[in-house]
Amino acid sequence: MGNRLAITTVRSRERGFSLVEFMVAITLSLILLAGVLAVMYSSKVTYLENERVARIQENGRAALELILRDLRGAGFPGCAQPLAGLFDIRNNLNNPTSVAWNLAQPVYGFEGGSSNWTPTLDTTLIPNATLKNDIIAVRTIPAGSPSMHVSAIVNPTDSISVTKDTGEALQAGTPAIISDCGNAAIFVVNAFTADADDTAATIDRSAGGGPPANATTNLGATFAPGARVAPITTVVYYVAPNAAGTGPSLWRVISNSAPQEIIGGVEALQIKYGIDTDKNTTVNRYVDANAVTDWSQVISVSLALLIRSAEQNSQTKDSRTYTLLGTDLGPFNDHFQRSLFTTTVTLRNRTT
Repeated sequence: MGNRLAITTVRSRERGFSLVEFMVAITLSLILLAGVLAVMYSSKVTYLENERVARIQENGRAALELILRDLRGAGFPGCAQPLAGLFDIRNNLNNPTSVAWNLAQPVYGFEGGSSNWTPTLDTTLIPNATLKNDIIAVRTIPAGSPSMHVSAIVNPTDSISVTKDTGEALQAGTPAIISDCGNAAIFVVNAFTADADDTAATIDRSAGGGPPANATTNLGATFAPGARVAPITTVVYYVAPNAAGTGPSLWRVISNSAPQEIIGGVEALQIKYGIDTDKNTTVNRYVDANAVTDWSQVISVSLALLIRSAEQNSQTKDSRTYTLLGTDLGPFNDHFQRSLFTTTVTLRNRTT
């Protein structure tokens, strides 16, 4: 009898949660879970927002840096400076006024309108540019290019003998510039023949072939030992739809090669050119490309880029108006995020 009472007492003390207690526990758990999920969602939204902003900033800075790198070297002929009244670079190519091969002209631009560009754009060179955006062509010695020096006197019609580092070479068909502190000439390399120990080479520049091609073998001047020889090219930057057709990108064409998509999200490009009308190496005013009458007067370039996100992730519509060097864009009334980048660069080789 005593044992039965003890067992009954123990069992009465081992009862589980009541239904009310269980529902309270579930409610508290759901509240805690909702809090955790809210924190996780907020963290994810913040992370994605920071990532979008970072990507926009990265694309904008990368696009500007690519263009600025070429603009800083625009018109570099060597130690001589192509300032008006001192000397002119002789362009020996057979099409020296075309956009791709006008290599003696540091910069050139096209003003984008609603139906065309001014001056008229060569659509065989740039087939897919977006209207209402400007286009700029920069003539420069590419960064990291081989730089060789003349080892013997070069008379106007001679082949060019150069010293070089092992492995350096200029490919046949490459436009190049030879320059010293008094003269400069542009020509096309027809053949590059290195000697046995690969420390010297001979550059042949016969006429014909191409494009590009040499119109003449006459350099127009005699170059002394030590004159520099380096490749030179035209780089054209413009805005066009990306390869997938889903958004805008920054594109470039190097000389007459196929267009290259380089930076995504570049929605607009506007450019103004600082001109020096009184030859004192100071900008008198900034104008659009269609207002430049003498491109040798351009000594500075202002750029404005509008960069947008890859997806429409913004919580609010973009109702802002963006002013790019006097050109207003927007409001777009979509959910893309955008950021405006502007800068001005002096063409060092036109002012020093």
